[in-house]
Amino acid sequence: MNKSDNQEPQIADLRAVLALIEDGTVTRAARRLGLTQSALSYHLDRMRKRFADPLFVRVGNRMAPTPFAQRLAEPASRVLRIVETEISGLTRFDPAQTEREFRIGVNEIGAIVLVPKLMKRLSEVAPRASLAPMPISADTMAAALESGELDVVAGHIPRPQAALMQQHLYRRAYVCVARKNHPRIGSAMTLRQFCETPQVQTPSVPITFAWITDELRKHGLQCVIRLTTEHVAAIPFIVAASDLIAIIPEEVYELFRPIAPIKKVGLPLKIPAIDVHQYWHSRVAGDPANQFLRELVYAVGCERQPGVPRAAPPGRSSR
Repeated sequence: MNKSDNQEPQIADLRAVLALIEDGTVTRAARRLGLTQSALSYHLDRMRKRFADPLFVRVGNRMAPTPFAQRLAEPASRVLRIVETEISGLTRFDPAQTEREFRIGVNEIGAIVLVPKLMKRLSEVAPRASLAPMPISADTMAAALESGELDVVAGHIPRPQAALMQQHLYRRAYVCVARKNHPRIGSAMTLRQFCETPQVQTPSVPITFAWITDELRKHGLQCVIRLTTEHVAAIPFIVAASDLIAIIPEEVYELFRPIAPIKKVGLPLKIPAIDVHQYWHSRVAGDPANQFLRELVYAVGCERQPGVPRAAPPGRSSR
């Protein structure tokens, strides 16, 4: 036997043998497999040469299996079952049956705005799955996505690493807020009033406050920061209970406006919006479970929220 004749049986070879055992004629077996008769004969010849056995002999108008072919039928069937059910099943994902825990990296704003909507949608389409929101940092998110510690990250990351893929979700606008009955602030402020009014600030949006600081510096002004907090969700209540003002995402304002007596205050400068994306590692780009989660995040991330501008629909995912 030459080298090519000594190859191990291929899946197509095993299918050819089983089809001929079941159908008894080359014509019917080839039709069952969607092959030409010559293609079927090719696979059978490979098996005959590999095992030095004729596999089939003509008996009347049928091809009868040899004893070796009969012994081969059971392990060949078992191999095909594994391929068709277990191995092929690895590429399928059933949201309705999965019990997977999906891990998404978000900051506090994402936990307030995105996670509740994501959990609601997940409970509708994957009722047995669970969600685990986790805090993120730009320094560690790439490693967490690569290792599988996180499935996706949603937020604003100015310079994601090259191995990460991304998809645009929406644009996050920022507004100035004060308590409704503030004694000195109406519906709008001058730049000087904005600088002279004590503020509560959060370091969770450094790019926005860096822009504000730069703009004020051009006019020889700076903000009076009276309170700094990591807790974005506390800011509407702090503002409502004091004479402090704050810059917060407009979507946070819309969420808390019904329960905190606060109002939007117009400013002479327009604070630029930031782009919110979801990120994932290229290693899992084709994983059906990860694809399902990304589609879910995109669907809820693109839901229009009152007062929040939305960018044009994004194209294909990009690095």
